Amino acid sequence: MIIKAEKIVYGTIVELDSNYFTLNVEGSLTADSGTLKIARFQDWPCAARWTKYKVGQQLFLFLTTWNGELVSMSGGNEGENPIIDNTVYIHGFSIPILPPPPPPGVTLREGLIYFETEHFEIYGGDYYGIQWNLNSFIETVSFIRNCFDFTYGKYRARTNWQIKCDSSELEQMCKESKLVNWVNSEANRKDER
Repeated sequence: MIIKAEKIVYGTIVELDSNYFTLNVEGSLTADSGTLKIARFQDWPCAARWTKYKVGQQLFLFLTTWNGELVSMSGGNEGENPIIDNTVYIHGFSIPILPPPPPPGVTLREGLIYFETEHFEIYGGDYYGIQWNLNSFIETVSFIRNCFDFTYGKYRARTNWQIKCDSSELEQMCKESKLVNWVNSEANRKDER
């Protein structure tokens, strides 16, 4: 989502109707300002929004255009992340999470990077993910977006990774940010994707 989002914005819901919410953009990594009209995520059998939409909710959004409308990215609404105070909550299905213990005789590949998720009560609902300082997340997202790119291959596999930043800067950011380290490891994987 970081690399391919058309718009990356954060702000406050200022208006609602049955199909859309209007976000007052308070910050953007894609040079957006003013207000944006965004289609509400519609619950479906495999995914639901963690709580009802309400005016005043603050969100960090990864957006794309679908059928002529702005929508949050990903089928599980992973592109819509709540903010409370100066903390953004990242959806647990948008990051690699700890797998269950493997069966006897099976070992996990060494060097895999995982995030430990938990449940949070946010805006009256149960949200599953991790929490991150908003300013730090903005810096990390900006770095990833400026440093990496890829193309989509068969079955939306990420292929043809490009690393566009200085190797010493990347090495330092990998030490400072688990998320940058994970993206870098994905960019450098040689096995089947």
